[in-house]
Amino acid sequence: MQELSDPSRSMIPRVMAMLGCGCLLYFLANVQRVAIPGAVFDQLQQELGVSASGVTAFGAIFMYVYAAAQLLIGFTISRYGSVRTLFAGCVFFCGGTLLFAGTKNLPLLYLARAATGLGAAAFYLSVVNLLLKRFHENSNLAISVFVMVGYAGAVFAAAPFSAAVEAWGLRTILAAVAVLSLAAAVCFCFFAAGVPKQPIHSGSLQLQSFLEPLYCRHNRSIFIFGGLNWGVYYVIQTVIGKKFLEDYCLYSRSSAAWIMSITGALAALFGFLWALLSKFSGNRRRWVCRIAGIMVLTVTGLACIALLANWHSPLLGGLFCLISVTASISAIVIPLLNETNPPRISTFAVAELNFFFYAAVAVFGNLAGFLMGLFPPERRGEVLCYGRNSYLCVFLLLFCCAVPAFLASRRIRETNGKVCRCPAKFANGINGCRE
Repeated sequence: MQELSDPSRSMIPRVMAMLGCGCLLYFLANVQRVAIPGAVFDQLQQELGVSASGVTAFGAIFMYVYAAAQLLIGFTISRYGSVRTLFAGCVFFCGGTLLFAGTKNLPLLYLARAATGLGAAAFYLSVVNLLLKRFHENSNLAISVFVMVGYAGAVFAAAPFSAAVEAWGLRTILAAVAVLSLAAAVCFCFFAAGVPKQPIHSGSLQLQSFLEPLYCRHNRSIFIFGGLNWGVYYVIQTVIGKKFLEDYCLYSRSSAAWIMSITGALAALFGFLWALLSKFSGNRRRWVCRIAGIMVLTVTGLACIALLANWHSPLLGGLFCLISVTASISAIVIPLLNETNPPRISTFAVAELNFFFYAAVAVFGNLAGFLMGLFPPERRGEVLCYGRNSYLCVFLLLFCCAVPAFLASRRIRETNGKVCRCPAKFANGINGCRE
């Protein structure tokens, strides 16, 4: 039996409620990803007395664990099913959020972020897999709606989260989010209890399962493009964007937070619109990828030019809004992977795509903290502010990574929504797909 492939009429309300809880958990995972450290960078630095790299490590640890876990999640879904995998994710996610809210010990805080990242890693791929089985032909729209709900968490994690922290304090808001996460997990378990589960398959984790998608040149192009395009946007959204607007563009804390909320809202909205436009254009998807490749190259290039010219305009916040328009392309590239990979490895291909998404964010986050620390910050009151040279180094790095993202977007082929599987060893690209 496949999970949710053909639920009975009486089971549909329970299934939809379970999927709704999965969306809420993904919403909360986005809150954790974006709010810490991006929305509360200064508060964490003041409370804990750590350097910029110490603060960005909260994001990097989350992302490293999240990215690495994607490969394991692909295996656990194939063997144990999406529902059981999501339940295990709830345990780690709730434990991590509760621990982070309840301690100020730095090693324990890092451990809590690792646990939260491990749990959150199960949410995205598990729910996407359930949506693919439940909605079949409309899976791209279902995934785009799911991603849009999740990205609403990114919107909340910027300006509303910052305002709540200003009003009630960091620890109070962290505790409230942790309790809400626990409540969502309990509701998911309640509704999932009556849903038929996938039989547990025998077998062991084999390296070949992860290597096989990499044999396909087309897969590699999607991984490079998707990982770097998302990595550039998300490190701005979750790590340096708000801090850059405050330090260099002289935004107030609340104004910078609202800009980051707008970028999250745009990413969510356009993620859905790109899927809709793709469907209306005959399921053509390559053109969306090419626009995204041009956008990430243009925005990072313009940011570097502005920094080289020492231009402190508030209009630079508009660049972050532009890059967010083409950041959310999961609903475009996931169907491409499902159409061009055999069913036995498509789950692993999607897991590897998600790995590249967040491995890029983790690496960029670590490097951003290191590069910012190369130049001494200026103290403004109780806040450490980083200067032009620090941010120029960061955006030069992002521009250099945008170049291969642009080139990879040019190598993605068109499927028109049709299944055109890669041959056995994937050595020669994709049969039946248009160049």
